[in-house]
Amino acid sequence: MIQSNPSIRSWVSFLLIFLNRSGFILYLFRKVALTENEKKSLDYEISELDTKLSETIKNFEQVASGVDLESFTQKSHEEFDWKNEIVKILEPLVQGMNKITARPRKIEKIRNEIVFLENQDQSVKKALANIKIVLSKIEKSDKNLKKELSNLENSWKEKESQIGDRITVSRYQLDELLQQGESLFESSQTIFKSFLKNRGQNFVLSLLAFLTVYFFMRLVHRFIYRFSPIHKKGGRTLIIRLFDVSFQILTITGSIGALLIVLYVSGDWLLISIAIIFLVGITWTAKEGLPLFWRQVQLMLNFGTVRENERLVYNGVPWRVRSLSINAILENPAFKPESIRIPLKDVIGLNSRIYHESEPWFPCNVGDWVILRDKTRGMVISQTFEMVQLVLRGGSTQTFLTTDFLKLSPINISNDFRLKVIFGFDYGHQAALGKEIPEKLKDILICGLSDMGFAEDIIQLKVEIECAGPSSIDLVIIADFSGKIAALYNSLKRAIQRLTIDACTANEWDIPFPQITVHTPETLLIQNDKKESP
Repeated sequence: MIQSNPSIRSWVSFLLIFLNRSGFILYLFRKVALTENEKKSLDYEISELDTKLSETIKNFEQVASGVDLESFTQKSHEEFDWKNEIVKILEPLVQGMNKITARPRKIEKIRNEIVFLENQDQSVKKALANIKIVLSKIEKSDKNLKKELSNLENSWKEKESQIGDRITVSRYQLDELLQQGESLFESSQTIFKSFLKNRGQNFVLSLLAFLTVYFFMRLVHRFIYRFSPIHKKGGRTLIIRLFDVSFQILTITGSIGALLIVLYVSGDWLLISIAIIFLVGITWTAKEGLPLFWRQVQLMLNFGTVRENERLVYNGVPWRVRSLSINAILENPAFKPESIRIPLKDVIGLNSRIYHESEPWFPCNVGDWVILRDKTRGMVISQTFEMVQLVLRGGSTQTFLTTDFLKLSPINISNDFRLKVIFGFDYGHQAALGKEIPEKLKDILICGLSDMGFAEDIIQLKVEIECAGPSSIDLVIIADFSGKIAALYNSLKRAIQRLTIDACTANEWDIPFPQITVHTPETLLIQNDKKESP
């Protein structure tokens, strides 16, 4: 077997040569060594060679057996230290950041060193100046002290020279680094190119894996909804809802797993570290929002306060809940488009109820004529979730926010509508106002409106006594019309007024006017005397 494997054969020959030469030669050197220092040095070399020999034998055994020998030397159970594990995970990220920031940190280090050396240089110069002052004050007879101070001065001069040399070298290194420097844009461009060259491919592949799995799972979900016999039956049962929730969780988990697998296979531990930190951050955030997540799951399972196929009020507008999934889909048949999609969290806190088919979804539809509380009258030409637009008589348009439009209590006159006109008659016709004048006026109004082309649109018309006023007896004209002529609402009111005046003129019915009584002091005294007399 050794002959057939050249790798093992080379290891055997190396081992034999190593044993023969190193051990024997060192043994001879140890025998002929004469001093203790030489013996200690040889003992240290022998221990190092023994260590290398042990490693060589271990490597030889591993190559020959083809088995990882580390598994036989490891402990059966090692104590888990989460701090060390986090350090191992973050180590590639820290190394990458160190590599990116190596040059700025080196420049800052040299600058700090220059500042430190310049401070030392100032201190040395100060010390030399003090020594010179002391030397100048020493008498010539004290030669020993002068000699010591001279030696001390030379020592400080040598320090000054060394510090000066170090400052010169540091400044030269700083100039070299600054000359090699790049602008912020160039540096960013270099980092970006380095990232694309080294890890860009791994990042793109992992991102593609995530998106591929995600959209593939979404496609599978649609395929199941289209062809599954359970889903074809219609309605979203509890089993279907549980399936949807589980499938959504599986989709996210599978997509993240695909991303991590690609990074693991590529061996890019830096991107794996970044991905793990990102996932830990998301998990920590999700922990804080766990109650909100649970309420969303309840809504998706149709167990919450809002349920599918029920009615709720969202932003002041009634809606039918069509679907509760990752998003809530609400619809209102009176709007164009009739459905909106909102985040599921926006539905939390609302309440839905069962509704009757006859309940209106909005006061009007496109094409209807409405009268608002502020007397605005127009035809609805557009209504959405955000705004309602009316076209007024004459062609001008007016736009309202949908919530403001509802606050103005719109009256829809496009189905049928009623006009009420109050007209006063003089008290001189009191006897005829009970029956004769109302019936005659009714016939005149019907004939007049029919001549104007509104015969088919008159639903009913009545003339009755409204009240007895201070100067007249008021009749009320009640006319109900079809919604087809809602656009002529004010024109019809004016027509009734005109026909009534014409009838009064033709039949000599007096139209009263308010009477004003002027009270003088004399008339007031007469009235008081009449009140006091028995």
